[in-house]
Amino acid sequence: MKVLSLFRYFPTLTETFAHQELGMLATRGVDVTIASMGMRDDGVPSDPLPECLTIQIPRRPLRGVLSKETPGSRWLSQHQRPKDVARYRWFQNALPPTDRIHIHFAGEAAEWAHALFIDHQIPYTVTVHAVDLFKPRPSLFEVLTHAETTFTVADHHVVYLKNLGIPSTRLRCGPDLSKWTPSPIHKGPFAALFVGRNTPKKGLDVLIKAWRNAKLQNSHLTVIANVPPVSDPDISIIGPRSHSQVQQAIRDTQLLVLPSRKAADGDMDGVPLVLMEALASGRPVLTSNISGIPELVDDKVGWLVEPNDTAALVQRLQEIAQRPEQIQERGQAGPTRLKDRGFTLSAQVDGLQHAWRCNG
Repeated sequence: MKVLSLFRYFPTLTETFAHQELGMLATRGVDVTIASMGMRDDGVPSDPLPECLTIQIPRRPLRGVLSKETPGSRWLSQHQRPKDVARYRWFQNALPPTDRIHIHFAGEAAEWAHALFIDHQIPYTVTVHAVDLFKPRPSLFEVLTHAETTFTVADHHVVYLKNLGIPSTRLRCGPDLSKWTPSPIHKGPFAALFVGRNTPKKGLDVLIKAWRNAKLQNSHLTVIANVPPVSDPDISIIGPRSHSQVQQAIRDTQLLVLPSRKAADGDMDGVPLVLMEALASGRPVLTSNISGIPELVDDKVGWLVEPNDTAALVQRLQEIAQRPEQIQERGQAGPTRLKDRGFTLSAQVDGLQHAWRCNG
């Protein structure tokens, strides 16, 4: 089977769930080609990328400008800038032999997949995550209703899409458990970790305020995010890190904290991969009761607080710091939780391949 994986950005420091998915598909004998519309400013990750043919689409291809319009490009012109429609026409001429297309996020790349479907009748599948659902593009309904299958990462999202009139199939994402070995939690001073982009939905400002208000003795918070340093000896801002460096930072901590919330523009997390990676390492998590997160986290593997509730976060941090036995107990339950509820890379790829076989 020849599969084209279309990305708005590739490679990038984030979206490891997609990079690893491609790598596992390739090891299972799927002929994968990657096509990228661009790269993020965060640069190229230092960790190995899938060994697949990758097409970087030029920013201003002359051939695309001179190519004739097609029904797909005319549809696309309703949703994207003329220069991106020209890039689409260039890509049509460079399109490798493809049986199907798969896309993560119902954004610009999914619009290209729909245009290719209009022009070439190539079936496509889309995995919907978070920002693409909660801050949708106007094309969302048309793109997803014409997809062969719309996958989404949480039961919460299945209901959300159903209310929009869009049928979907839950397919959880998850880490490659063969690369995440649980390790003992150190018993020294209390240490917590935040990992995420500096976007309002991640709630980093709430966490920093709560950490200061908690006044924890002999404690330290490490922040892996693209934010300026703060003047607090108990908080270290170390900036973005590669996936392997994040993995080591999780091993070095006792607790991962991610106080997700709904941003003013409606955006919120789905089920963040970093929570799963912490559980895979045997680390409990403190996070928010929002979106699909409660499908992963409960009091067996971590703690939930209401979003944007700084006082509740302070109280919970104080309780956790005083109960190291609970940190150990809930951390040990993490890997089993992932396996039991299907938050693994192997289950993710199994679900994709099953759907593709069923659809021919």
